[in-house]
Amino acid sequence: MNDPDGKPQNLKQFQHKTIVLNFWATWCEPCREEMPELSNFYTENKSKNLVVVGIAIDEEKAVQSYLKKTKVTYPIFADEDKGVILSKNLGNKEGILPYTVIINSEGNIQKTILGRVHKDQLDAITKPLLQPSKNL
Repeated sequence: MNDPDGKPQNLKQFQHKTIVLNFWATWCEPCREEMPELSNFYTENKSKNLVVVGIAIDEEKAVQSYLKKTKVTYPIFADEDKGVILSKNLGNKEGILPYTVIINSEGNIQKTILGRVHKDQLDAITKPLLQPSKNL
């Protein structure tokens, strides 16, 4: 997938990390509402082998424009077609946004959340996933 500047990025760069994969779009109000919480969650947990990745199911230009106005601390990728396919492959059969998938460091899906996610949900779901990395 591409970053908002159109540069190809490989999702394998996040292998062996706990991943909070968030599918969103610039036109989606609940998506925009949850972004500050996702940013705070990422900032608090990135040192614990966790990454939040935003996949915009949107046009690159719309994402670029949105990100100029909105501070996001986590990596964002933009691909309307691949994003829809990946979202469906990860269980979003209805195509609802936002859609969040939590993947453990072994690459297994731990939880999927249809609709707006909250930081306290993320804390509760990821806490057991992050504990092993603290003991390394």
